[in-house]
Amino acid sequence: MIRQKSVGQAFVLWNVRRALESQDMPLSMLVSADGVGNLGAMLRKAALLVILALAASAFGQTRTTIRMLAGPYQGLPSPDATDPRSLARRAVFEEFQRRNPDVSVVDAGGLELTGENQDSVFLMSMASSSAPDVFYVSFKQYYNYIDQGFCRPLDDLVAQDPQSIARMNPRIEKVLRSYDGQLYAIPWFQVAMALYYRKDVFADAGLDPNRPPTTWAEFVQDGRRIVESAPGRSGFEFANGQGSRAYFWVDFVWQAGGEVLVPAQDGVWQSAIDSPQAATALDFYRSLVTDKWKGKNNETYGPMATISPIMSQDIQNGKVGMWFSYTDNVVLNMTDLDPSLVGIAPMPAGPAGSANEINAGMWAINARIKDPKKLNACWRFIKYFAGDEAARINTKRFVDLGLGKLVNPVWLQRFGYQDVLSEVDPSYVRANRAVFKNGHPEPYGRNSQQAYVVLDEALDRATNEPSTPSRVILHDVAKEMNEKLLGYTPPMVMAAQRRVATAIFTTLLLVVGAGCGLALLRRRRNGPAAFQTQEARGLTAGINRQGVARFMTICLLPALLSILLWSYYPLGRGLLMAFQDYRIMKGARWVGFDNFISVFTSPIFYQSILNSFLYVALSLAVGFFLPVFLALALNEIPRAKILFRTIYYLPAMTSPLVITFLWRQFYDKSSNGILNSILAGPTDFLNSVLSVFHMMPIEKAHDWLNDPNLAMIAVVMPGIWAGAGPGSILYLAALKQIPAERFEAADMDGANWMAKIWHIVFPGLRVLILINLLGVFIANFKAMDSIFVLTAGGPLHRTDTIGLEIWTNAFMFLRFGYATAAAWVMGAILIGFTMLQIRSLTRVRFRAAGQSD
Repeated sequence: MIRQKSVGQAFVLWNVRRALESQDMPLSMLVSADGVGNLGAMLRKAALLVILALAASAFGQTRTTIRMLAGPYQGLPSPDATDPRSLARRAVFEEFQRRNPDVSVVDAGGLELTGENQDSVFLMSMASSSAPDVFYVSFKQYYNYIDQGFCRPLDDLVAQDPQSIARMNPRIEKVLRSYDGQLYAIPWFQVAMALYYRKDVFADAGLDPNRPPTTWAEFVQDGRRIVESAPGRSGFEFANGQGSRAYFWVDFVWQAGGEVLVPAQDGVWQSAIDSPQAATALDFYRSLVTDKWKGKNNETYGPMATISPIMSQDIQNGKVGMWFSYTDNVVLNMTDLDPSLVGIAPMPAGPAGSANEINAGMWAINARIKDPKKLNACWRFIKYFAGDEAARINTKRFVDLGLGKLVNPVWLQRFGYQDVLSEVDPSYVRANRAVFKNGHPEPYGRNSQQAYVVLDEALDRATNEPSTPSRVILHDVAKEMNEKLLGYTPPMVMAAQRRVATAIFTTLLLVVGAGCGLALLRRRRNGPAAFQTQEARGLTAGINRQGVARFMTICLLPALLSILLWSYYPLGRGLLMAFQDYRIMKGARWVGFDNFISVFTSPIFYQSILNSFLYVALSLAVGFFLPVFLALALNEIPRAKILFRTIYYLPAMTSPLVITFLWRQFYDKSSNGILNSILAGPTDFLNSVLSVFHMMPIEKAHDWLNDPNLAMIAVVMPGIWAGAGPGSILYLAALKQIPAERFEAADMDGANWMAKIWHIVFPGLRVLILINLLGVFIANFKAMDSIFVLTAGGPLHRTDTIGLEIWTNAFMFLRFGYATAAAWVMGAILIGFTMLQIRSLTRVRFRAAGQSD
């Protein structure tokens, strides 16, 4: 964070120092007693210092503060960052601050999420009182941020200073003006995707380091040679993360001649991946990550490409031959490797030729800003970062670091670094020109900010369903994108769905109205006495029942008002939101039953409901009675009872998210993962047995969280492990209330331990078990924390529960109306179950401590 304190003071002192030095009067004459010589001069010095301090303080109080919000790779770098790009970016921030001492730039960020989830941090900040004044925007966010009313139009500011967009690539400007012809953000860096490769790995594989692959066929051929060159080495690597694989795969789609998103009617966008070209790209991906072949010495190798959560580390360690990454319009090489080891080339050409992603990092101004002074400060900030001065600072910083040969020669020429021009690798320059020429904007349009997340499902199915044709997979995913992400439904279909929804809603109103009417008639027929509780009827004669009722009302009123304010008022507002297309800053638009129609016509919603019931069933089957047996064990331990109880209760003192991150280390799919390490010994033994019968060996490293058959039980286990110990303490306390005479009588009757548990323990704990069952069911049915961290709903939506579905649609897809409607459906399910449980509990009659019927 840029310091807010003393910057204004430093600026004043700096200008005063320059003024004094221009008069041949160094500042040391004012602060050194030896240089003064007499009392009058000392007094003048003291007075001048006081004036300077007051002026600096007054100057600092008039500064304008800009709250800036960007991701960890776009905002102000950490002071601990030492890589060249971070140092250059920090130098740009600091130079802006030095040139604009009346402006203070502070980081508005708090919580940081990586990958596709980082958008939710920005959305939550915009919905709060700490919204940023200037924020980062990319293509996939652009339309949605404008739709939500976040971005202020900038054409009036650009008209005053046309030079602010002089560096803008024409392809990028076309995207930015495609919304309604206006500019809502200004690029401050522009990038294009290129093919990177390690020259030393190419040489090890017997390939020419100066001849990268130019076609898909050469790409596969070179990749296989790299795989055969050394154990554990991959020809190409995809990053493993939410949406990360699709982030690279869309380049293959464009190279095959396909498209991801296209405009439809009324400004709505629709999926275009259900095409033969996209199917060709998916087949190519499937072959890269699954195909094996016979190589040298007739050994089996493959696959050519791998998927890794530590892609950057693998590249640094020389485990990867080729990968996709950006090249900048200022800095050509975007890696931290020795430039002599890195080659950069245009993307390999597919059936439709070479194509690649082009993108930009942009600054936008919050539409809420009305103060002319703050608006001027925000525009100066954006204009500086988008102008030539920022490029000059970047260039100078890289030259000072001895990395001038990584800078675009255009800027070296413009800023006078003629001596560095000869050091620039010509292949870098050619590749940079080619990728910007062939650049294709990343998927953009309305509701496209999570397109990569949905596209990942196609890649998951291509890997896990080798016999399913690619066109079938893409047809299903395209339908999901249109329904879940883009909100596109053909008009005739939507009209029919609205008629059906209206009929269903009318029927429900009639049923509910009839039920309420019957209840009122029954009450009027039986009279108020029928509704008095047993306790009220049993009051001692002479007690004023109305007075008791008034007293109880007064006692319950504060709690009732609190519940109404914090629970039922938001519930009512949420019910209203379920019938609206709600937007944070642009207000809401009434859409009737459309949100409920989307909920009940979405296959993913039904799968999330089934997944929630499966999550609850596994939690109950595996872990519900585990605390009971742990309590029985703790009850029989003869020594160190306090120690064991403390150890068992410790998970309750730890955050559930911390526990989830701990288990994620257990499930690490690499051979160094804790679970895979534990199973390595038995796996080696089984493989030695299988080799005798010439059977396929078992893979040592299992991808637990990406296995559709194991993912659900994997996300259930952390909660069971964390809840078993604390739950056992509660059951242990309840066990103490069971009279010892019952166990003594059972011993005299010759009952074994199983009979004691079944006939004494379970009846004695029945009430607590029923209460706990209600809590466990509700908590697990809404569960999303551990799933969000471990699998984010994958693979293939196998762990996409209703709680996660609601959160994802609200804070990642910005479909607040849909999410609210889905939440009401979930609430209805929970209310029904709760009523059944409460009805069971009301039949329990408490007679004495530890005894109930």
